[in-house]
Amino acid sequence: MAKFLIPFTDPDSAERAVRRFVAGPRTAADEVELLAIVEPRTSGRVSIYLTRAKAEALATAATAQWLTQLEAILADAGIRFGSVVALGRTADIIATAAARPDVDSVLLPPVKPGWLARHLAARQAARLARTAGHPVSVAR
Repeated sequence: MAKFLIPFTDPDSAERAVRRFVAGPRTAADEVELLAIVEPRTSGRVSIYLTRAKAEALATAATAQWLTQLEAILADAGIRFGSVVALGRTADIIATAAARPDVDSVLLPPVKPGWLARHLAARQAARLARTAGHPVSVAR
């Protein structure tokens, strides 16, 4: 059984990554963990109208909607899955989750079009693979 981690910060790129996983080669024992990452912003004058706790609650509710759609795609494909919502700095959360011993591979969401974005994403994936100790790829 292989466990694949798909971390994401927006629903569109997450859907493309999930669809790529579903279309790719896999076994019946594979499992996917969807990691929705949000960083609630309450800087500047926003904090006058929105408390940190309220911002976190709103962000968590939004990601729950994203996860529902992605979970449906995985369920229709017959893939076992789990979902987690994480609040905080994206890079730190991904690095920590990718380094977990129960994760066998990480599939990062696709990047915006352009050679520079693809280059930077490949560099980030390579750096993450070195620290995590297992394969890290970027969905196209």
